Amino acid sequence: MKPYVLLFPVMALLTACAGGGEKKAEAEAAEASRISAISTYVSSIDEKTVTNKMMAAHNFVNGDNSAGLIGLYSGKDTPIRFYIFPEGPPGDSSIETWFYLDTVTVQVKMLRELITTPKGVTENTFYFDQDTLLGAESRSAADLPALEAAAITPYKSPFGKNDYRFSAAEVNQLVQRADAALRIDRKDLSPKANEMRRQGASHWAVGSEPGWWLAVIPHKKIIYTGNYGENVIEFPAADAQKGDNDATIFTTRSGSHTLTAKFDNVVCTDDADKKHPFTVTLTVDGKTFRGCGEPLY
Repeated sequence: MKPYVLLFPVMALLTACAGGGEKKAEAEAAEASRISAISTYVSSIDEKTVTNKMMAAHNFVNGDNSAGLIGLYSGKDTPIRFYIFPEGPPGDSSIETWFYLDTVTVQVKMLRELITTPKGVTENTFYFDQDTLLGAESRSAADLPALEAAAITPYKSPFGKNDYRFSAAEVNQLVQRADAALRIDRKDLSPKANEMRRQGASHWAVGSEPGWWLAVIPHKKIIYTGNYGENVIEFPAADAQKGDNDATIFTTRSGSHTLTAKFDNVVCTDDADKKHPFTVTLTVDGKTFRGCGEPLY
């Protein structure tokens, strides 16, 4: 984990020691303290990644590029972290961006970006307090492993004063667009699949004769509905296991009920001639059903 704050406390200490003015030193120290608190908060969000709800979207328009988007949400369905990453064939350079949000104000507290080019890797970090940019820092290295030991320096923008990273309002506008893109219904999914996606489901499957559907919500539960909605069983969450040919398998139990769902990477065509990326084999209480599935991340 990146030691997000290092430069600013040192600068505050040096200012105080050099006799740069008591008030100025106090202001520097107060700013360093606020930045340190942001870093601690960000670390706590990263630690909750595996237990909070996630949603994903693709083809998110970010500037001139189309990118992938992943959102992390609190138990109250409040966005707390967004991750924008490049999709498609890898190019000579790429930018990955993380936004960490305050759970009360839903305003950005930290923006972190990782820029990879043939010359090396650069990490830029920006700290915000509502509408104020507290500070910005940067570090560069030949590769990602070497970045941890790289020296931290003040951020110098290649875009001048028009750099959107300097504007809390512009940064928050981007976050609002990201949140809206994640919450909107996907046109390729059924209403029920979209409902499960909004609950944080990662996998969806559906079959007929008799009609059934399955939703896998990581770290929460697996929901099975069979016989056209007459049979509903909620199973405990199960970690994904890898099967033959990179198939994804979920196995779980609830009381006397058992379930195994296998998502094979084989294109499946449903009764409406619509193609899906997964062929799904579902076994519930010893009975096997087959259908089509897709990832919701």
